[in-house]
Amino acid sequence: MKRKAMQAITVSLNGDQIEFSPACAFVNRGDAIVWKCPDNLAFAIHFGWNSPLDKNRYRTRPGGRIQAMVPAGALHGKYKYFAALYDGENIWTEDPELIVRR
Repeated sequence: MKRKAMQAITVSLNGDQIEFSPACAFVNRGDAIVWKCPDNLAFAIHFGWNSPLDKNRYRTRPGGRIQAMVPAGALHGKYKYFAALYDGENIWTEDPELIVRR
């Protein structure tokens, strides 16, 4: 039986830009994805209606993390998603990519 992988994505604020590590995440069907922010800021992730994940919208409070699953039936391809980070005064946004492998 193939073991499911966990993909970690770090979301951080660098000056006036959101940075993601890795900048573009590659995942497989059945993987779990965890977004976390070491800056302890609230953030949200939105994939829209064509989400390759188990849901299309996620959010967390400061210090939290977001966990999502890539279902076995997810379509392969490149997906842009919307990310917003809230520092208590400003909302920072970015549109990174996630690639679901074949």
